[in-house]
Amino acid sequence: MTSLERADVLRHVDAAAPDSPVVLSLGGISREMLAVAGRKGNHFISLDAMGQTVSVALGLALGLDRCDSEDKVIAIEGDGSLLMGLSVLSTVGHLKPGRLVVYVLDNGVYLATGGQPTASCDIDLVTVAKGCNWGDARDVRTADELTAVTAWALTTDGPILIRVHIGTAQLPTGYFLEDPAILAEDFRRWLRSRATTTAEPSGSADAAVRRCEAVERGRTGR
Repeated sequence: MTSLERADVLRHVDAAAPDSPVVLSLGGISREMLAVAGRKGNHFISLDAMGQTVSVALGLALGLDRCDSEDKVIAIEGDGSLLMGLSVLSTVGHLKPGRLVVYVLDNGVYLATGGQPTASCDIDLVTVAKGCNWGDARDVRTADELTAVTAWALTTDGPILIRVHIGTAQLPTGYFLEDPAILAEDFRRWLRSRATTTAEPSGSADAAVRRCEAVERGRTGR
């Protein structure tokens, strides 16, 4: 059986959800997504924030639950990074964001720093997610399984975790050095643009943006 590689999964997710907000882990995941898909407004790179990818996606998913949006929020995380913030699985299970889909690309090593092994081989992340009260979780090992599980996840209430077992091949890429504040502002602009283009066709072009802002003002009292 031919194993999936990281670039295969990234191409697949980008093609399956080309307009959904995607939060990318740092390192090879973000660099290879840039290589296979280019820089896209709906891709937020969680630069220099190892272990925080799912937490960022969780906040985004909860925020979008207050707006008129049906987009799934996708997080693409590595096994080593997830293990640095594993408690987020319990937080997600407690808050139950229905639009959240998390891909864990598990190659069993910290590839960016020399291939040191992670502890993922001894942890059943699917069982852990289910034990933390996620909506569902699946293991994926082949391209056919990836296609089927992605189609299911994008049409099913979450939160959903997909653990994708991958090899250790890497695409040749350069370093990605960008100011995280610029990355955040670019993504924020895309979110506002997305809300505008999906607003009602009745003429209120900024309606969705205003609704989100009104809800936020009511929540914070400002």
